Amino acid sequence: MLRYRDAIRHHMHLAPRLLVTVALAAALFSATVTASSADPRKPLPEHVGGWPRALFPLSIPVTRLTEGRMRHFTEHCTAVAVTPGPNSIFVSAWHCFEDYRSTIMPIQLVNPRTVTPVPMKLLESGGSMQEDWAFLTPVSSLTVDTWIPISTTPHHTGQPLIAAGFTPQPNLSSDDNAERYLLADITCSVIDASSHPPASDCVAKKGASGGAMIAFTDSGSVRLQGIISAGDGAAVSYFYPAPSLIRRLGRQR
Repeated sequence: MLRYRDAIRHHMHLAPRLLVTVALAAALFSATVTASSADPRKPLPEHVGGWPRALFPLSIPVTRLTEGRMRHFTEHCTAVAVTPGPNSIFVSAWHCFEDYRSTIMPIQLVNPRTVTPVPMKLLESGGSMQEDWAFLTPVSSLTVDTWIPISTTPHHTGQPLIAAGFTPQPNLSSDDNAERYLLADITCSVIDASSHPPASDCVAKKGASGGAMIAFTDSGSVRLQGIISAGDGAAVSYFYPAPSLIRRLGRQR
């Protein structure tokens, strides 16, 4: 979803070396990026625990001006449950909803375990790439058996992360009809904590927008450290720092 002009307009304040990276990031979530033979993303092993069940694929109906005409498309992103049910709140990325018009069709969350689409409503969003976050909740009651608390501690350079989101399998089609799977880079970390947005060396691809940057506490508990935002699809992924949302989340409950 992130387009070249968005990257330049919203990240002019980044250091020059990061501007170069963002310019290269033009198509991470808006166009297919050829999968590298060294793609580290894999299905999550069972020993990571139950937290992957808090992630869900999203389908967002959007309208864009293309060749002088308004056309309908489907944007595919990821959402993360951050509160328990029955009226769970989910986080995702604002840019997934930039072209969403609520009069078309509802946002749909797909439960991979039941393959049943659940209509969602957008509660609040950051409204820009600098504030690339969004809160959603189901239109009707939805029971989630797992949710991921937002981290209360800031990220830091060198912090280990897991980047997870729903995308097509590597080397397969990434068009609107492609089946999506939860894939994760489990061996990455924060490489620049001072930039805005923070940068990691995690690999994320189209569809992972809104997905989870997972960190672990000293006791081994899982926390949501960030929301996947943008990147180059190969070596750098930016994320919105989730701890910044704790107060806003409290007002939604």
